[in-house]
Amino acid sequence: MATGFTLQRIAVWMVLALTTVILALSGCTKTQQVLMRDPAPPPPSLEGRWDLKEYGPSGAPVPVLPDTQVFVVFTPDGKISGSGGCNRYFGGWGFVEGQPNVLRIWRTGSTKMACPVPVMTQEHRFLEELSRVSAHAADGKELRLFYDGGKGVLRFTRGVP
Repeated sequence: MATGFTLQRIAVWMVLALTTVILALSGCTKTQQVLMRDPAPPPPSLEGRWDLKEYGPSGAPVPVLPDTQVFVVFTPDGKISGSGGCNRYFGGWGFVEGQPNVLRIWRTGSTKMACPVPVMTQEHRFLEELSRVSAHAADGKELRLFYDGGKGVLRFTRGVP
């Protein structure tokens, strides 16, 4: 009887070992599906120089005065600089966390040179609108900065460094 009990124990152990091996092997051969979305294409970079072409209300943009260079330069470290047509300015920029289309720009300073009244008027308006930017759209060749809930737009083209 001791032999029967031992054979029975061996059979139980063998069944347990065989079951363990089968489960381990079935886990190795089973393929697991992982659902992945195709990664979104990276947005066109804002970095670099952008030359202002027109500004103002979306339905009635105002072209930049001839013979003035109004531009913004975005750097990867979150700084901006540029010219309002008369004076140089500088500040910062960044996206709102979790909302890559929500852009904030803050101007912290500028030079204080005087220029003809039309140029100063354009510069003042441009810098005021730039500080109110809340969204952007870019395709690599054109950048549009929207302010006042999209009612106003600053339209730029890619400039040369």
